[in-house]
Amino acid sequence: MTYLLHYLKLDGLGGCEQLTTLPTEVPNDGAHWVHLDCAQVEGRRWLDDIDSIPEAVVDALFADETRPRTVKMGNGILVTLRGVNLNPDSDPSDMVSLRLWMTPHFVVSTRRRRLLSVMDQVTQLEQGVGAESVADLVATLTHTLTVRMAGIIDGIEDRLGELEEEMSSQILPEQRSVLVERRLQTVRLRRFLVPQKEAIVRLSTDIQAWMTKEQLAHIHEAANEITRYVEGLESLRERCVLMQEEFTNHQAEKMNARMYVLSILSGIFMPLGFLTGLFGINIGGMPGTDNSTAFWVFCVVLVVLGGGQFLLMRKSRWF
Repeated sequence: MTYLLHYLKLDGLGGCEQLTTLPTEVPNDGAHWVHLDCAQVEGRRWLDDIDSIPEAVVDALFADETRPRTVKMGNGILVTLRGVNLNPDSDPSDMVSLRLWMTPHFVVSTRRRRLLSVMDQVTQLEQGVGAESVADLVATLTHTLTVRMAGIIDGIEDRLGELEEEMSSQILPEQRSVLVERRLQTVRLRRFLVPQKEAIVRLSTDIQAWMTKEQLAHIHEAANEITRYVEGLESLRERCVLMQEEFTNHQAEKMNARMYVLSILSGIFMPLGFLTGLFGINIGGMPGTDNSTAFWVFCVVLVVLGGGQFLLMRKSRWF
C-alpha cells in the first residue's frame, strides 16, 4: 500500500505501534493515526468504503487546492493547515498543506508533499516521546507547524534589513529583483497565515472538550504566534512598498536629470541651429558669399553666441 505513509496506534505513553492493516470503520477507542498520500487514489477508495466518513470529508482530504480552515463534518472535525516548505531546493513560501479529519479516537491526515513537522512527530512517537492522544497529536502538530515559520519570517526580515542598508548608501538595478522576490514571499506567506490564524482559533473552540489545559495552551500559543507573524508580514509588506517607492523615485530623479541636461543643450543649440539653417539657404543675396573669411567669422559668432548663452544660464542658476 504505497498510498499509506503511516498507520500508528498511540499507546497513551508517548509511543506507538506500527500497523499495516487499515480499519474498516472509525475506531471508538484508543488513539489511531492514519497518514496518507493524497496523490494516489487508492487511499480515497479506502475512505469511501468507510460508511461513517461523509463524502464531503473525503473530497476535502483529497482536494487539489486547499485553504486553511476548521469545520465540523460528520461526527468529526476537518482541519486544513499550511506549513512552510523546508524540502531541499524549495521555496519556503510555497507552503505545504496538511489536511486532517479527527474524532476523539481517530485522525486521518493527507498530504501531497513531504512535511517535516509530520515526520518529526512520527519520529518522536517511534522514540516514545510523542503525543499521547489524538488531541495531543493535533495540538503538537499545530504548534510545530507554527514554530517552523518563525525562522523563515525572521530570515525575510533580516534580508530586507540588509537590502535597506545597501539602498541607503547606493541604489543599484540588481537590488530591484531581490526586493521583488522578498515581496512575493511576503505576499504568499500572508495569503495563508491570515486564514490559518482563524482556523486555529476555531480549532481551539471545537475540540476543547477533548483537550487538557496544557494542550489548549499550546493551540492558543500557536494562534498568538501566527497573529504576531501576520503583523510582522504586514510591516514587511509596508517596508517593501516604501523601498519600491525609493526605486521609483531614484529612477525618476535620474530621468529628470537627463531630461534637464537635454533641455539645457536644446536651449543652447536652438538659436545656433536657427542661424545655421538661415545661412544655409541657397538663394541669392546671402551676405558673405564672395568673402573667403566669412565662414570663419560665422563660426566665431556661433561660438561667442553659444558661450554667451551658457554664461547667461549659469548666472541665472539654471544649472
